[in-house]
Amino acid sequence: MAVTQTVTLTKDGATFGSATEAANLFISECADAQLTTNKTYNENAIESGDMIESIALTSSNDGFVITRTWTDAKYAEAQSTKSAFALGSGWAKTNVIS
Repeated sequence: MAVTQTVTLTKDGATFGSATEAANLFISECADAQLTTNKTYNENAIESGDMIESIALTSSNDGFVITRTWTDAKYAEAQSTKSAFALGSGWAKTNVIS
């Protein structure tokens, strides 16, 4: 059985025209090196077939939503391997697992 993770990142007062625009701003404003480490982990999981990821603009255009479908084993590994990172100023994050 797969694990679905939905991560929503929003920026106070922002309006974006695309999910890519929002994601690029988020990455540029997040100075925590752990973001790069986690991003590399996720890219490797995609390449190995252990995770599928999609990105979309939030319905209010103030951020982006990442939907990930993980294999059970890779999700468990991620929980013990990946660390949290500090968000950039004005950004908020929610993480829902199902």
